[in-house]
Amino acid sequence: MADHYKTYQTNILMTGASGYVGRALVTKFDKKSLHTIDRVYGDYISQNSIKFICNDLNNLSSYEKDFLNGYMGTVIHLAAARSDDYDKEKYIHDNIEATKALLNELTPDRIKMFIHVGSVAAIDGEILEKNGSDIVSSDDWYRISKYQQQKLIESWAKRNNVLLIILAPSAIHDTNAKTHMTNIGRLEKFVTFLKIVPEINVLKSLTSMASLLEAIRYFASTRMEDMHHKKRDMIQRYLVLDKPIMTITEICKEKFNARFVIKIPKLKTLLFFLATIVEVLHLARKVPLSKDRVIKLFKSTDYNNISGYKDWSNEKI
Repeated sequence: MADHYKTYQTNILMTGASGYVGRALVTKFDKKSLHTIDRVYGDYISQNSIKFICNDLNNLSSYEKDFLNGYMGTVIHLAAARSDDYDKEKYIHDNIEATKALLNELTPDRIKMFIHVGSVAAIDGEILEKNGSDIVSSDDWYRISKYQQQKLIESWAKRNNVLLIILAPSAIHDTNAKTHMTNIGRLEKFVTFLKIVPEINVLKSLTSMASLLEAIRYFASTRMEDMHHKKRDMIQRYLVLDKPIMTITEICKEKFNARFVIKIPKLKTLLFFLATIVEVLHLARKVPLSKDRVIKLFKSTDYNNISGYKDWSNEKI
């Protein structure tokens, strides 16, 4: 497969280049063909790009808009907001309005392929929206905004006949995960420090960074006519998940080298109690424990047999 990557190269425009995935992906492409965008400046990203736009997609200058309007090649859309303390307005601004701003400036006839690196959260968001569920937590606003972001991109791609690849990873992990404030990173940091994990037999899906990067590179390096030959649909969706799906306890033992597993009766109730104390004492910014996080911890993310995923392919790329 590596040889195939070398035989075909197109211009790449990568948004969210300074993020967790972007920083890992940026060196996987030829610097001479890579154009990057992020509102956070980084020498590492700039040095590995032929052009680096450091700006918020919602506040692009006329010069930057002209560049996007004239850009020809593949787009890899990584830009997205995700945090425990973000509210509805923040997600609308960063995940939906910013995506609209990007799409408005692109010239569809010049886009060979659009690769949207979304999230399994988008499918959870679809379920929430269709069920008419109350949206009260930051995590739910994230799910809804990721679903609406995806719908926006799909509508644009259909309307303009642009080949769209949607990749949906779950919790992304690699050797640097614990240095990032992701859920899986926090868990790894906790287990690495204490070497202890409470028994939590809840199934959780993971996505290795290596698998995600491989999937992105595969599609970005494939000729559009080859894609049509394989599959005629202009919109293709793929879950990018590790196999097998493991429980939290298994993940901590096999991936994070937890030495001891302890069984704590009514652990969920205890964590809810502690989360309430954190909330009352206004310590949420210092202690990453909230009721929403407890709910999420005990929710299974085994996505293999959920009806909302029937239109997604879960196959080895």
